[in-house]
Amino acid sequence: MAYYEAICFWLSLVIYALSAGGYIYALVFRNEKVVPKLLVLIGIGLLVHTGAVAARYLAQGHFPWSTDYENGLMGGWFIIASTLFVAWRQKSLRVFAVATVPTTMLIMGYGVMRNPSLAPMAATLKSFWLAIHVFFAWLSFGAYALAMAAGVIYLLKERAAKERGQAPAEPVPDRFADLSPERLDDLMFKYLVFGFITNAIMIAAGSIWAKDLWGAYWSWDPVETWSLISWLMYGAAIHLRVTMGWRGTRFSWLMIAALLTVIINFFGVSILMKSSVHVFKMS
Repeated sequence: MAYYEAICFWLSLVIYALSAGGYIYALVFRNEKVVPKLLVLIGIGLLVHTGAVAARYLAQGHFPWSTDYENGLMGGWFIIASTLFVAWRQKSLRVFAVATVPTTMLIMGYGVMRNPSLAPMAATLKSFWLAIHVFFAWLSFGAYALAMAAGVIYLLKERAAKERGQAPAEPVPDRFADLSPERLDDLMFKYLVFGFITNAIMIAAGSIWAKDLWGAYWSWDPVETWSLISWLMYGAAIHLRVTMGWRGTRFSWLMIAALLTVIINFFGVSILMKSSVHVFKMS
């Protein structure tokens, strides 16, 4: 890890930790007035985070996408950027950071424990199709993280509604009043569809790259196989929503559980399966 990269990385992680703590405070004490200030703090964290990405690029001369650490670095960047983008478009979605920021902290923390050492880019990674493959992978990851965040907020609102019903003499203020359950349910599905489409493009671009590199579009490599499993799970979620009417609580839990398959694909396979030919998954 380069000197300035290390400074920016750890500083961004501290900022994200402070903002995550602030969101937990806002939830526990039902003080949502601090959320706008926390969002500014997250924006500062993203700027510092971008500095870490830039410092690594300058230090090793290529975009960071070849190790578990770099997956965590860039995956976290896309999640935070997606969170800030939707919050900028709609103020009511600022609360999504309560789920996305802790997720970012975890994947960045895991990545830095792997192998953050600087390394030249392998010849196999110098491909235009790989760049498209990785870009759409992170787009899908960001969308799936937002779907998960919408599910978390939905469950929190549902719990608050139950509390109001159980204690009518001491009503609990409506949590995240600007976001109706119907709106959250709709957002979960839209983020799911966006992630599913970009995920499909990621798989297709990766197959074209694999054909040039290994001579076959698909070789049932562990990373390829788990990527397909993750994509099919989200496809099943779309099916359950469209044909079987899954909504609300069940759909929220499904979006939370489905994100685990993506995390396993990006970070877990390289630990459990040492035979993967995907260089960018090896550390």
